[in-house]
Amino acid sequence: MAYTSDLRIKSFIKDVDVKVRHRLEAVGFQDRLFLRIFDESKEDAKLWRDGGLSFEDVKTKMHLGSNDAAWSIDNKIPVVVVEGTYGTERGQFGDGQLNRASHSYGVAVNGYIGVMLVPYKGQSFVKDGSRKDILVKNVNYAHATLHKGMVKLALEVSKDGKGKFLIIDPYEDGLLEDLIYNVVLDYFNKPNKLKEIVTYVLKEMEDYLGTYVFGARSKQVIRKLYNAAGKIISRNSRFYTQNLEALTTSTKRDGHGLLGKNLIEMHTSSEKIYSIFIRLDKDDLKVLQSRDSKEFQFLLNNPKIEVRCFNDLIFEDAVLKKQVVAFRTQNLHQETEKELIGKIQEAFNVGKIKIKE
Repeated sequence: MAYTSDLRIKSFIKDVDVKVRHRLEAVGFQDRLFLRIFDESKEDAKLWRDGGLSFEDVKTKMHLGSNDAAWSIDNKIPVVVVEGTYGTERGQFGDGQLNRASHSYGVAVNGYIGVMLVPYKGQSFVKDGSRKDILVKNVNYAHATLHKGMVKLALEVSKDGKGKFLIIDPYEDGLLEDLIYNVVLDYFNKPNKLKEIVTYVLKEMEDYLGTYVFGARSKQVIRKLYNAAGKIISRNSRFYTQNLEALTTSTKRDGHGLLGKNLIEMHTSSEKIYSIFIRLDKDDLKVLQSRDSKEFQFLLNNPKIEVRCFNDLIFEDAVLKKQVVAFRTQNLHQETEKELIGKIQEAFNVGKIKIKE
């Protein structure tokens, strides 16, 4: 059987648990620390209070993503909750990494320490293509790095409340172990280095982020969104190209990354953001509203997000409108569609596509 990313993470967590318990024996707290971890992911999906590893958003009460494991005091109070992936070593080069953003986010907004365990840099073997370094004939690899949008979200959430969203590289030997050990000491008011460790992790994240601006190179970010009267109503919104199938079919899983992007934009903007689905109409939105999809329900119920569709758009350019109508049923991977996305972005930014409020 393949040694999957999930199995690797859970084995890593169990090894850390053994080491932490050995250290806690010296101070007598080894029996107060509990590790909640399941082999079956269906158990993870239950809320923490119901015996699972998921948390709900404090404002919308929507369930967010499940986690891989959690350490708690007396099996009651979670002190460190971990979601992990070796995605940067398994072909996740871009936005696919944001699929997990809501998992640790849910922990942090509830006031706990959520840890995203992921290698900052990875290497994946890939099929022949432009993104490669040739080792030998027909054996290619590509480098992947941690998505800086994830880091941006984690830092913003960590600034906003009592909880922390920390990103730790599993290859940084002993760091997760030190964090858990000192969390326990801190809980029982014993001398500890928890503050120093958290500060160190956040500083690593800040150094990695650098001067990064989320969406700066995206063809779908709208920096000036106009209403019907020609007034700018948003300077940080986005249009999406997912169709109904992408948001309702399990093989697509686009909803996970969609939620991740919206979470980042919510925490990097002081104003309401608009999420505009140019390939969906009012009937499609009704279908999504009726489904039990936590990702889309979060968008629909969040007071800081305005969800809009094709029917809400006002086009000044009839030719462009006709192209967008055709675009709703076309293959997104064709070069002509990439060019059209650039035209749509420009039309939004100069007010040639406006939105009904």
